[in-house]
Amino acid sequence: MKVSETVKRYVSEAGKTSVISTANKIGQTNIAIFGSLALIDDETVAIMLGENRTYRNLAENPYASYLLTLPGKTGMQTEGCRIYLKVRRMEDGGKDFEAMKAMIKANIGSAAEMLKHRVVFDVVEVRPILDFGQGI
Repeated sequence: MKVSETVKRYVSEAGKTSVISTANKIGQTNIAIFGSLALIDDETVAIMLGENRTYRNLAENPYASYLLTLPGKTGMQTEGCRIYLKVRRMEDGGKDFEAMKAMIKANIGSAAEMLKHRVVFDVVEVRPILDFGQGI
């Protein structure tokens, strides 16, 4: 599924809150605040992960949900989107891995050394944060 220009804007916004939700093979869930979502093209995104529960869950179950919110003055004014994802591949090195890690390191410094995996996802579906059938 191709993401809209609105979703591209949300992904690039400073000040957004990003949350990823995953589940392992038996359905136990995890949710985490996250910052490294990057659009690769109109149908593909990538994130960087350390050795954590999100990574372990994705190794067992390729589906994830990503929530992006931009705060509004009230809950009903909150902007954002829900991005439903499926793992295409996991990388532990290579040119694209190193480039993404370097970009993150430029923003967060040595904390980026904890990043050990690049996960590339296909975008399965995108929905508004508050869905009244308006599309996104």
